Amino acid sequence: MVKKDTALGTGTMADRITDDEFERRMYSHDIAPLPKEMEAIFNTMPDFVVRPKSAKEVSNIIHVAQRKKLPVIPRGGASWGLGGCIPVKGGILLDMSTMDNIIEIDGDNLTATVEAGITWKKLCDTLERKGYFLGAYPSSAPSATVAGWINTGGVGIGTYKYGGAGDMIRNMEVVLPNGDIINTGFDYVMPNGSGYNLNWLFVGSEGTLGVVTKVTFKIYPAPEKFESISYSFNNLKQVGAAIHDITRAPINPFHMGFGDAMHYEYLRKVGIKAPKVGSLLTVTFEGAKEIVKYEEKVVDSIIAKHGGKSLGTEVGAHEWSSRSYEFKVRKMGLGAIPGEILVPMNTFSKVLDDTAKLIKKMKLKVPMIGSVADRNSVMVMPYYLTDKRKFVRSLTTMGFNKKFADIAFKHNGRPVGLGLFFACNVEKMFGREGSNLMHEIKSAIDPNDIMNPGKLVRTTTGFGFDAPGFAMNMGLGLLASVRSLLPRDTFGEKK
Repeated sequence: MVKKDTALGTGTMADRITDDEFERRMYSHDIAPLPKEMEAIFNTMPDFVVRPKSAKEVSNIIHVAQRKKLPVIPRGGASWGLGGCIPVKGGILLDMSTMDNIIEIDGDNLTATVEAGITWKKLCDTLERKGYFLGAYPSSAPSATVAGWINTGGVGIGTYKYGGAGDMIRNMEVVLPNGDIINTGFDYVMPNGSGYNLNWLFVGSEGTLGVVTKVTFKIYPAPEKFESISYSFNNLKQVGAAIHDITRAPINPFHMGFGDAMHYEYLRKVGIKAPKVGSLLTVTFEGAKEIVKYEEKVVDSIIAKHGGKSLGTEVGAHEWSSRSYEFKVRKMGLGAIPGEILVPMNTFSKVLDDTAKLIKKMKLKVPMIGSVADRNSVMVMPYYLTDKRKFVRSLTTMGFNKKFADIAFKHNGRPVGLGLFFACNVEKMFGREGSNLMHEIKSAIDPNDIMNPGKLVRTTTGFGFDAPGFAMNMGLGLLASVRSLLPRDTFGEKK
């Protein structure tokens, strides 16, 4: 173990370095519960936790890590469920939440420059008070940090109209695995033009290429009107038909999110106000009053055509206010593990059919939520409840995400993230040549493989060797098969 008082060679961060076992244990998992028995395969406990306050301090830490050949794992709000910020070989965990300052909001150039550890909610709230607006942000905005969502290549609230995490970035400050500090773009103008787009090199890289320490975003004047309307349907297939026609209409809503009957049933069971519907679609509009009025009229017509019923702006406003709190169902005293895939609009119905068959086969109870990411991409996000005290049930249920990703591939889609457990999908997603190129980029930038090892391009065990992709897929598939032999889930049922 590296002694905390000598780790940086200066002692200036002694009060922000800890090797306390209890604290380190708190950083050995993310939002999803991880069975303690997994420590037999992965060393999820960091050797110590550091809370930096500047890019220079991050650089100093990385120089020490290079000398000691220790992994460095950046961590934001840990609101993702795929193990992207969990150590696999111990090492130095960087808690970036201490870098949470707003550096500048520049109204002349319509930019906001912030440190990497600020939450999206804090940034959005500050912009709103000043009369500005951020185009998109994650549904986990109250806890997710800006760099965390960038590193997962986020799709979320407002993505339909304004794009994902990478589309909003002007510039980033990044500390490389050799300790160098670089800028990836330009503060005041778009990065388009000749030259490699370094912004996008780091977007979706899951912290494997460097540590994002500062971001400059483009911002917008606050819209004249902002309104949400909810529509009820009998089932998600009807929702799918409606959103298909909305995306083919010459309008541009801000956001479209949906949920099925079980999701709202779970919310009601934990005491949260939720409509009794077969499924619900909430469409949010923003812009000039006249444009919003026209878009609402078009959507109302499409909804009626597909058998939906408007529940009005009151329900819509409630759903909008609840957009960041889908997982309040964890009040049941359990863990919630989400899966995420992107599928083409024309295969959404088939994906729902295959997912229903998978849920039935694995004897699970799986609520379904999601959103429309662009005019031909639907993000489907089922989640299931687990009790990590029941090791076999909790572990084998992880096989659902593997099978769910297979459904996405079958229907010309893809899983949204890779993280610790699904790096085995990288070759299936990008082909052997593309996968090899990703490995080469990782090796060129991080030859000693200290930057968040075991994620994205490979799954690495705590013993230092890589787990082959086919072996991980076989293992996860086996877990799914074992789960199918167990009794069905009874979460939320009266006993």
